[in-house]
Amino acid sequence: MSDTPTIATVTDREDTIAALATPPGTSGIAVVRVSGTDAIARAAGIFSRADSLLAAPSHTVHHGFVRTARGEAIDETLVSVFRSPHSYTGEDSAEISCHGGTAVSRAVLERLFETGVRHALPGEFTRRAFLNGKLDLAQAEAVADLISAQTASAHRASMRQLEGALSKHIAAIREELVRCASMLELSLDFAEEDVRLLPPDELRSALARARDTVHAALDTYASGRVLREGLTVVLAGRPNAGKSSMLNALLGTPRAIVTDMPGTTRDYIEEQAMLHGSLVRFVDTAGLRSAGDSAERAGVALSKEWIAAADVVCYLIDASEEDIDAEQASGIQASIERATGSRAEVILLANKADIVTPETRRACARVGLLPVSALTGDGLDTVTSRLSSLARTRSSSGGEEVLVTNARHAECLRRSSAALDAGLAALADGRTEEILAYEVRGAIRALDEIIGTVTSDDVLNAIFSRFCIGK
Repeated sequence: MSDTPTIATVTDREDTIAALATPPGTSGIAVVRVSGTDAIARAAGIFSRADSLLAAPSHTVHHGFVRTARGEAIDETLVSVFRSPHSYTGEDSAEISCHGGTAVSRAVLERLFETGVRHALPGEFTRRAFLNGKLDLAQAEAVADLISAQTASAHRASMRQLEGALSKHIAAIREELVRCASMLELSLDFAEEDVRLLPPDELRSALARARDTVHAALDTYASGRVLREGLTVVLAGRPNAGKSSMLNALLGTPRAIVTDMPGTTRDYIEEQAMLHGSLVRFVDTAGLRSAGDSAERAGVALSKEWIAAADVVCYLIDASEEDIDAEQASGIQASIERATGSRAEVILLANKADIVTPETRRACARVGLLPVSALTGDGLDTVTSRLSSLARTRSSSGGEEVLVTNARHAECLRRSSAALDAGLAALADGRTEEILAYEVRGAIRALDEIIGTVTSDDVLNAIFSRFCIGK
């Protein structure tokens, strides 16, 4: 099979492209997708019933054989025909359903490449759908989210975005702002006559409504991020507190190296797990201490960065080595809250509780530490139940119709909100309408980037490069 082209080497939208649309490997069926001006003709050129395929109406399926250039059968197939504009990409398209397996699908693709079809880029089918007006950019991004969704909630959120819930919400805000911008521009045209087409109170009210709506959408991102990426749970503590053992116990597999030597973990280890139907992202970090070599100090610095970004910090204490009183426990809690801006939940775990006395266990519990054992699993059910409950709570949309799950969308909303705040401040200070019009246009541009009304090629390349090939 020819090498997959890169974004830097291929930019021609007129090419006919093809790629495997199903996962590679052994399966009952594999689907090879072809799209472009000559897609149906190219598919017909390798098909045993070429004339029927060329004359076929859209949304029909045809049985036959894919053949080599010498006429030998490669596989018995079904070919589906989708004519422009009634296809996923908006172009003429064909989907060749062949038997699964690497050899068969590769042979079908190579046969297409022989006819002049090129290999599709990652996300190129969806990119063409966007460029051909079948989807806006937010909907296109929802396609990738839908494919990668790991929970029912993430699936539902992706489907709402694909159906246009976010796009319609953004379009409504944008429409109000465009109206304001238009009136401001017209007022500037008639500045010498001192004509104001939009009274200041009405303008202030319209901009405040838009800002509040943007703020409300942005407020959903905290939940949307957890729903899409999972609850970030950082395992922190001093060296040899048992963080790596705890990671292995929570995952149910020996993912991290465990030794008796302090400072074994120099870099962080990140793994995902499903806890009672909720997605959780565990991060095992280097032990927190001031000593150590340069590599360990770098690991400690990374640990602090992860703690600052965590949704939950599970701080482990070696119950067999450390006696923690209420004041110390409170100090640890306060220190982590300062590092996270009080955003993260803090769970204090007294690890190695299997080798301490009952009195020590009770003393730990009295000061707010949960006795657990990564070795025996004692107390882990309580930890996982609490984490899954937090994941459900943190990812709950509260019945909101619009849920922002994408970091790019959140950043665009922040810029739009900042521009509207600046516009309202300019209005309150009695500054010129040119300044106000500038800020309103900035708010509109930020919203345009979400749905792709105005988007640079660099942004498009970054978005679609994370798609799988064949979508």
